[in-house]
Amino acid sequence: VYCVEPSITSANDSSVMHWQAQRQAIWHLRQRLKKLNADLFIGHGEAVEVFEQLRQKWNVRAIFAHEEIGNGLTFDRDKSVTAWCQQHGISYHEVPQCSVRRGGVNRDRYGRMWQQRIVESQPLPEPTEFPQTTELRAFAAQSNFAPLIFPSTKELWQPVSEPDAQRTLTDFLTRRGRWYRGGISSPNTAFTAGSRLSVHLAWGTISVRSVWHATQARLKQDATDDRWRKSLEAFISRLHWRDHFTQRLESEPAMEFHGIHPAYANVPYENSPALLAAWAEGRTGYPMVDAVMRCLAATGFANFRMRAMAVSFACHALHLDWRFIHPHLASVFRDYDPGIHMSQLQMQAGVVGWNPVRVYSPKKQLEDWDSEARFVKKWLPELRDVSAERIININDEPVSGYPPPVVEFTSRTQLMKDWLYGIRKTPEAMALTPAVYARHGSRRRPTPRTPKPKPVQKPNPQLRLF
Repeated sequence: VYCVEPSITSANDSSVMHWQAQRQAIWHLRQRLKKLNADLFIGHGEAVEVFEQLRQKWNVRAIFAHEEIGNGLTFDRDKSVTAWCQQHGISYHEVPQCSVRRGGVNRDRYGRMWQQRIVESQPLPEPTEFPQTTELRAFAAQSNFAPLIFPSTKELWQPVSEPDAQRTLTDFLTRRGRWYRGGISSPNTAFTAGSRLSVHLAWGTISVRSVWHATQARLKQDATDDRWRKSLEAFISRLHWRDHFTQRLESEPAMEFHGIHPAYANVPYENSPALLAAWAEGRTGYPMVDAVMRCLAATGFANFRMRAMAVSFACHALHLDWRFIHPHLASVFRDYDPGIHMSQLQMQAGVVGWNPVRVYSPKKQLEDWDSEARFVKKWLPELRDVSAERIININDEPVSGYPPPVVEFTSRTQLMKDWLYGIRKTPEAMALTPAVYARHGSRRRPTPRTPKPKPVQKPNPQLRLF
């Protein structure tokens, strides 16, 4: 059963890019099920409405589903389904998909969850038979998707299906992954050096457990190849990183609406609609930021460093609340994953309370990672005939046809930094930080079973430009 839920498809963090990915995955799944003498029922309506429709027709005794760590809407949906099942005496089973623990977990014991659910649990084999009655198959065959209108850029979107996930994983582990370490920071090389599995992990066409075991097997094959080993070890650390940040949202579902650190509730953001539009449309006058935003709108992908820069610029230079930029950014991430998204928005906005406030300089990122302006010229056609040197120094010498800077970077980021560190030094913030860190902070782990707490970092009074 798959539900097309109007409340979710119409949400402000949802987009055609997301629903095309899910429908593509469902179409492939349905073809595979048909080969196993089965089919998939597509219900149109809210989940409880669909399940009630099924209950009226069939003797439903149990529902089996995966645990979804989603946004506030899906969390409320899960609670309504649980209540409906209890009302009708239906058992409801949710199967964990990763090391994230429902309802939260003591961070000092978090390593055990990873050990038990990922390391010690082998991926399940694919079924060879999935028989359904003729009546059930006929009932499912009547369901289908409503027409979906695609924008002209859909050919730039990464395919999403189980076969595509397996091909992407195999290609990464046998060819592209060798350049992962050192290759994922540049927007030019990240498209190939990165695993490109985030979209599949987000929509469920592959699991963290499957990826981890496949990577471990590949590590054993190339144990003596130093470059392969370091790249794959770095990739495995990112898999841990993914579940760590997703656990934050599961431990505190309200973090979509409120910061995890209460002291930062009243940061004086301006939330200018004009600046939000300039940022979203890629016309801020800062080439690296604009190129990233236009790339995201067209492809749904940008590497982590560029995403962090885009959020940092919006919050620190444009003075936009992380909640204000959330809907647009979520809608242009083809791999939108609320657990990662909410955590990173708050981290890059500098409102977590113990991490350094990272202010990514667009000019420095351009000099370090796109010095020939190849990425910028690809996504900003108005600058294709301009030299890389002039693009790097464009704020000193404007280019005709390209907008001037919408704000002055240094003074604006300094002001935001002063606000954030001022809050951090208040007695209220200093009193709350240890408890917030204990609930959400990462731990140094000499082994998976003996995690040690990481000390809270002291505020750094200096502006850090990355």
